[in-house]
Amino acid sequence: MGLQSLLYISESTIEPCNAQGEVERILATAHTFNASVGVTGALVFTGTHFAQVVEGEETVVSELIASIGRDERHTKLEIVIQDPLTARRFPDWSMAYNGPSQFVSRHVMRLLNDPSRSESSRAASWLAELLEQFSGFNGGAHKR
Repeated sequence: MGLQSLLYISESTIEPCNAQGEVERILATAHTFNASVGVTGALVFTGTHFAQVVEGEETVVSELIASIGRDERHTKLEIVIQDPLTARRFPDWSMAYNGPSQFVSRHVMRLLNDPSRSESSRAASWLAELLEQFSGFNGGAHKR
């Protein structure tokens, strides 16, 4: 089996007053687990939604997404891109994080609300590229 890249968006069920602590717990778990199974990626939390790219072996990515889908801090998980991968976009990141971001929030909402398949595909690709760009900023992203 080969490498796979997957982008999902989900709605947060986290109370705003608990958001910082819960996101820190998500990141701590992701850093440890992802490093142990060879998963890389990036996460953005908008305050109301998560957008995350995960990369790794297909079976590992599938198991991870199933686990995330059972996590009570998320609801309405929607996979918006799932493609084979020839080279990782986040090779140095067990989980890059840069958030919360109202800028990204507008684009997540556009992706959720646009019924057009071509527009949704374009918005999903753009969101994945945006996550890649955010991971390159040293000021806000947390490495491994």
